[in-house]
Amino acid sequence: MHAITTTAKSNNKAIVIFSAILMFLVIVCFIVNYSIDHSLNWSLYPAGALVIVWATIAPLLTIKKNKGIAFFLGFAITVISYLFLIEYMVPAKGWVVPLALPIVALALVALGLSMLAFTYLKTKLYAAAIAVLLFGVLANFGVGKIVDNFLNESNSDYIYRMSTMLASALIALFLFVIGFMKKDKPTQN
Repeated sequence: MHAITTTAKSNNKAIVIFSAILMFLVIVCFIVNYSIDHSLNWSLYPAGALVIVWATIAPLLTIKKNKGIAFFLGFAITVISYLFLIEYMVPAKGWVVPLALPIVALALVALGLSMLAFTYLKTKLYAAAIAVLLFGVLANFGVGKIVDNFLNESNSDYIYRMSTMLASALIALFLFVIGFMKKDKPTQN
């Protein structure tokens, strides 16, 4: 019982210290921005990024069960919100929904599936192969298509994208084969 209480107290202390450090950084950015420009404009970029960091890391410090889900949700919700903040701040409008959100959704799906693979697969090399395949091939291909559709033209970097996808597929295959060979080898004592 005493160990649980000590762990809870140290977790509470860690989250308070972590939050205080990030809040201090946000306040410093606001003060510097306001003292130079008499407004809060550029300081919203680092402040928003620090909110993403806090929402992603804080669940790891406070939650005992389902840390991965909390980590993922904290990151996903805040990164999507951050995109809308950036669009609000920059002169170019109308790019978040047709361009950024599909790319982020694709990356989040790849991240979520990779997290599941690393959580539930016993052979971590298989999980690594899945992650390389998801990001290096599928997400890479998807991002290229999303950008092509947004620009209404074919991307001139097609050969580089295909080279990266091929290299990623080969790396994934290599990791899978190594994992398969390690799995089938009898362990020696």
